Amino acid sequence: MRSERGKIKSFIVFGLLSACSYLTQPLLLAQEKLTPVNVSIGSLVVGLAPYVIAKENGYFRQEGIQPQFILMQSSVASKAIITKDVEFNTLGSPTINSAIAGLPIRGIFANGNRTNMYLVVSKEVGSVEDLKGKRIGVGGFGDLGQVGTIRFLRSNRVDPKEVTFIVVGGGQSGGRLAAVVSGAVAATPLSPPYDYLAKKAGLRTLGYFGDIFPSYYASLGVHLDTLQNKRKLVKGFVKASLKGLKFMFAHKPETVELMLPFMKTKDREMVGATYDSNMNAHTRNGILTVEAQQEIIAIAMEGMKRTGEVRPDAVFDFSLAKEAEAELEAERWRP
Repeated sequence: MRSERGKIKSFIVFGLLSACSYLTQPLLLAQEKLTPVNVSIGSLVVGLAPYVIAKENGYFRQEGIQPQFILMQSSVASKAIITKDVEFNTLGSPTINSAIAGLPIRGIFANGNRTNMYLVVSKEVGSVEDLKGKRIGVGGFGDLGQVGTIRFLRSNRVDPKEVTFIVVGGGQSGGRLAAVVSGAVAATPLSPPYDYLAKKAGLRTLGYFGDIFPSYYASLGVHLDTLQNKRKLVKGFVKASLKGLKFMFAHKPETVELMLPFMKTKDREMVGATYDSNMNAHTRNGILTVEAQQEIIAIAMEGMKRTGEVRPDAVFDFSLAKEAEAELEAERWRP
């Protein structure tokens, strides 16, 4: 356990020292009396806009918080939240899977509530029926992309057994897109901005998974100890994130400008198109209905090949999101 935690700490130190200048701005904690918190992120994408906006617009500072965004692989982020080396995890699926497995983790703020993936197909594929007998590339067996594709096929009356799933691209979205372009696979599930890049490459999208089932997309997870013993800190983080979420809906041009340096790009067209692709996947208030919670748990359990019943309150706790929403309404806060 000590060696594993040592690896996590090394990963965090490396992330803090070597990330882009945006991620490691000098802090004036002593002067501003801000509480530093580590926040794991999986990639530099528009889906994280609420948190980026909350930082850049000073919403976190208003709550006395200074977040450090640290790029982490999903497996590392899952361990880091357990060891409390990060306070907040924005990788939704690991949060859900950990809670289902009985670990002391809870989902507390639903940035997204729909599965923000598109099934990208080669030029030769004109319909779902055309996928029969073809190979579909996924990032990993049992991951959200494969589970989503299986559900998408079933919803279109195609037996998933009539296609062959293979892991391609080293689990990376760019590698899977390249596999479709090269003809190595006929299709692959991809999230923005890769749907945009696929269209630029002459490919097409066959369907949007968000029309079929929900997910805990780019949403917050915390350790139960943090939730119970640092409730003011957690509530402040949630409230600032909710402000960022509301700003994102109200101000597209400003959101695009804020995301350009975060995503390390100058391509406004790409970021703008990704913004448009993303908006259907986000909640308006950071809260999931009980029905959505139950379905997300069922989808995760399918991917984990687990059976039995898991209650929503063993996975989610949106009490602070509800409090934050009520406070913003009472304050008549507007972005």
